[in-house]
Amino acid sequence: MINFRFHIVSLTAVLLALGIGLVLGTTFLDDATVNQLERQLEGLEHDLDAAQARNDEQQARLDAFEEEAALLDERLGERLYAGKLAGAPVLVVTTDGVDQRWVDSVMRSLTQADADVVGVWQLTERLTLDDEDEVGDLSAALQLSTDASDRLMDNLVGQLADVLFGAVDGRPDGDGTNDAGAAAGGQGAAAGDDAGQTAPAEPALLSRLREAGFVSYELPDGADSDVVRLPASGLRVVVVDGPGAALPAGEVLAPMLADLTIDGRAPVVATQPTVLTGDDVDEATQPQLVGLVRDDDTLSERVSTVDNLDQVSGLVSTLVATIDAVPGDPVIGRYGTGDGADDRLPPTVESG
Repeated sequence: MINFRFHIVSLTAVLLALGIGLVLGTTFLDDATVNQLERQLEGLEHDLDAAQARNDEQQARLDAFEEEAALLDERLGERLYAGKLAGAPVLVVTTDGVDQRWVDSVMRSLTQADADVVGVWQLTERLTLDDEDEVGDLSAALQLSTDASDRLMDNLVGQLADVLFGAVDGRPDGDGTNDAGAAAGGQGAAAGDDAGQTAPAEPALLSRLREAGFVSYELPDGADSDVVRLPASGLRVVVVDGPGAALPAGEVLAPMLADLTIDGRAPVVATQPTVLTGDDVDEATQPQLVGLVRDDDTLSERVSTVDNLDQVSGLVSTLVATIDAVPGDPVIGRYGTGDGADDRLPPTVESG
């Protein structure tokens, strides 16, 4: 006969055995899990170390590439560019927001080629015309009475094109305006006093735009003037666009080039660094000028373009395209690695 005490002892023993088994099983399971996690962690640490080593190797290669590119930029230009643009007047045009290094690299190459770099026109953010003061100031600088932003921008484009045409071609017509202004429907008539200059001088239009803060100047090292003076003729123009431009290329730069080339090809090179793509890239901040020029069937045949200024080959192409941009008979090419490029570098000129 099993008494109650024996029953209690038996139940206690069973519960105790279950408890001990559970504790032992749990401890064994925890040890196994911990060991597995430790092995996984060791594997991850090994993978991270390998990835870091690969990153270090790639960074070293990138540093070496950038060092080599800088060396090529400096010494290649000094040895190979010398005299290629001897005495040729060249103007650089850009906008606020474009990284200064792109402008500096172009200026350096032109200087190495012994060009007469007259300076830089930098179109400022004020040309966005997003307040009444900017509209009024631009109207006064253009010597107009309208306060319509679209008409002011159209007029600005025409007048800038007229000034450049006068410095490129040097052929004013009978009423004191140049041929480009007449062909553009008279939009540039107010710039007529700029077209017939016989010695390097600051165009009156640019003086007014500069004083109103719509254009700023950058002068090359050693310049003997504090203003950009354009020649009476023979000018070549390099237009530099880049990521983050405060003034979209489609608002002034591209229309200005369209007006400038209305009678045919022009000694102009439009250049920009490579357009980046990807999910984390804001397309609106990417350079637009080269794409706008190439997408225009007429303009693409009248203005040379380079789409990879950030690469050594792009910088070389920009310089060679400027050499080829002979006023009166410019060679037009589309160089780089992007859409619409015909070749990475300008072709070799055949002798004889």
